[in-house]
Amino acid sequence: MTGYSGTFRSGDRARQQFALLAFFLLIAGLAILIPSNATSADQNPIQNAKLTQKGQSLIIQVRTSEEVNMGKLDRRPDFSGTNHRYLCLQMNPRGGTTIVRICFGGRKRTYEALGVSRTSESGEVRRSKVIRARVRKIDDLKLVATFDPRDAGLPPGKYAWRVATHTGQCPGAGPMAKPASDCLDYFPAKRRAVYDLRPIRAVGCTGGNGEFVTHGPRGRKRVALTFDDGPSDYTPQVLRILRQKKAKATFFMLGQQVARYPASARRVLALGHEVANHSYHHDLLPGGADIRAATRRITAVTGFRPCLFRPPYGAVSSSLRRSAREDHMKVVNWDVDTSDWKLPGAGAIASTIVHRVRPGSIVLMHDGGGPRGGTVDALSSAIRGLRRRGYKLVTVSELLGNRTIYRPVPR
Repeated sequence: MTGYSGTFRSGDRARQQFALLAFFLLIAGLAILIPSNATSADQNPIQNAKLTQKGQSLIIQVRTSEEVNMGKLDRRPDFSGTNHRYLCLQMNPRGGTTIVRICFGGRKRTYEALGVSRTSESGEVRRSKVIRARVRKIDDLKLVATFDPRDAGLPPGKYAWRVATHTGQCPGAGPMAKPASDCLDYFPAKRRAVYDLRPIRAVGCTGGNGEFVTHGPRGRKRVALTFDDGPSDYTPQVLRILRQKKAKATFFMLGQQVARYPASARRVLALGHEVANHSYHHDLLPGGADIRAATRRITAVTGFRPCLFRPPYGAVSSSLRRSAREDHMKVVNWDVDTSDWKLPGAGAIASTIVHRVRPGSIVLMHDGGGPRGGTVDALSSAIRGLRRRGYKLVTVSELLGNRTIYRPVPR
């Protein structure tokens, strides 16, 4: 019996050792099965994200748990694949099936551009492009991108949004393959947040300090086209050409003309051009009351309070400058005069513009005050000539380093 008993204890120990070995083998197997990048909710690489609107811009702020190597992120990835690294803001119009994905990264222009892809909910890319943006690293863990939502194809409205990241470390082949969607981390993690992207409008501008200028800085090849004495029947033709050429301009308007053509005045602003004050009645050396009356009329009709004033005939006096300063405006003349009011013909007008401009020039033309068919006919040729010479067409405020002030449209 003793020998039998000893044999039983020896067999029991063997079974215990076998069971312990099986347990360790099971744990090792589970370690193989569980992907190495699996994380719990509190290990989400996206710690926080915030979406805000400021003027024309949409701003996305993202805080991560580890520093992001921006150059290794793909800003136009294959969202249905499993081997791409990306960090993207996802915007889904409420009730729509298209997702707009705005992605950081890229090896070139890393901090000057974002990738925008329009995809299906499954990640199939329908269209993609690169847009201009300002991307900053506030510190090792915080990224901020500022961009124009119109460039990204995001009209005003309500959106469901979240930030998604993919590390590129996801089983993509064989029996353990996972769909790309299972390898993503999100913030918010549980459900998408809602953002109401508001329509905005220009309401004013900075720089109205009474200063007198005839041109902008000479260091950059930028030029401002300006039109006086409108709006008129010619203004829609000018606007059509500017829109076709994707060029911006500044319109110095008469208060009495704004009263006669309010729709054209509003159209100028709606197309992204600048509205400025040219007095109410076009009197020589107008007084402060006339200047203020024009400002009130322009503001009432367009919702935009001008900060630039051009005196009729270009005549300037100390009292006029004082009146402009009191009405918070800068006095702006020109350094290239097309003399289009003399009706020299379209060829002469275009030639004057192209051959007399310098970096920072302000060009004088007219869209009112007389027959302006020659000015209209010269415009396309002049814009082509300026661009061939490397000039960018901007508003006067942009040329002078001032900025336009935007506000959300009231609900």
